[in-house]
Amino acid sequence: MRAAAAAVAWRVAGIDLHLLLIEAAVAAVVLLTSHLAYPPTVRAALVALVVVLCLVTVAGRLPLGLGPASPSVAAALVRTVGVALAGAGVVVVVLDLTQTDTPARRTADGAPLAAVVLSLYLAAFLALTSRDGGLPPRAMLTGAGLGLLPALLFAAAVPVLWPALVWWWGFLLIAGAAAGSGLLVRSGEIGLRAALLATITACQAVFFTAAVLYHDGPDAWMPYAGPGPLTLQGQLEQNRAEAIDPYVGLLFLGAVAATGLTVQALTTWRRSLGSAAITA
Repeated sequence: MRAAAAAVAWRVAGIDLHLLLIEAAVAAVVLLTSHLAYPPTVRAALVALVVVLCLVTVAGRLPLGLGPASPSVAAALVRTVGVALAGAGVVVVVLDLTQTDTPARRTADGAPLAAVVLSLYLAAFLALTSRDGGLPPRAMLTGAGLGLLPALLFAAAVPVLWPALVWWWGFLLIAGAAAGSGLLVRSGEIGLRAALLATITACQAVFFTAAVLYHDGPDAWMPYAGPGPLTLQGQLEQNRAEAIDPYVGLLFLGAVAATGLTVQALTTWRRSLGSAAITA
C-alpha cells in the first residue's frame, strides 16, 4: 500500500514539475522577445514554436504511442538529450530570425518549418524511450552517446580543417555514429533503431554546432560561397551567411529518420489497440 502511494506521489510530482518547466519555457521566450529587436510576427512565431514543442513533450507522458516513458534511468537521460536538442533548435531559430541588420526587415518565414522539423525529432526521441515501444537501456545509451560524439569532433575540426572539407567530415562522423551504434548493439531491429537514434542525435547536434560556430566564429572558418560581392567585406558576409546552407541537408536527413521512427511507434500503438479490442 505504501509503495503504491509513493508511486502515485512520485507521478504527481513529476507531472507538476513538467507543467512548471513548460510554464517557465513559455515565460522565458515571452520575456526574451519582449524588446524592440523582435517584431510582433517574429515574437508570436517564437512563442508558438515553444508551445508546440511543449505540447509534444506532453504527448510523451500519455499512452498515445510516444509515451509514457520507460522507467529506466537511461530513458530519462535520453529524453533529456532530446529536449535539450529541441531547446538548442529554438536558439538556432532565434539566431536565424534575428540575423538581419534591422528589426523592420526580420520575418518569421522559417518558423513553421522549424516547428515541424523539431517536433519530428522530439517525437522520435519520445518514441524510442517509451515504455511499450522503446529501446532497451543499453541501446538507448549507445545510440544517444555515439550520436553526441560527432558534434564534439566536428567542433574540434572546424578551426583546423580546410573549410571546404568540414561538411564532409561532419557527414562521415554522422555515418560513423550510426554504423557504430548498429554494430555495438548487434540485435537485428533493435540495432537498426539504435543506429537511427544515433543518426537523429548526430544530425541535430552537428547542425546546431555548425550554426553556432558559423554565426560567431572568425571569418577564416567560413567556406568560400562563390563570387558575387564586389568588396572583400561583402564577400566575407556572403561566406558567413551561406556557410550553414549545406548542413540543412543533414538536418532534413535526420528528419526523415525521425519521421520513420515516429510513424512506426504510432502504427505499433494503433495495432496494439486493435489487438486489445479483439481480445476483449
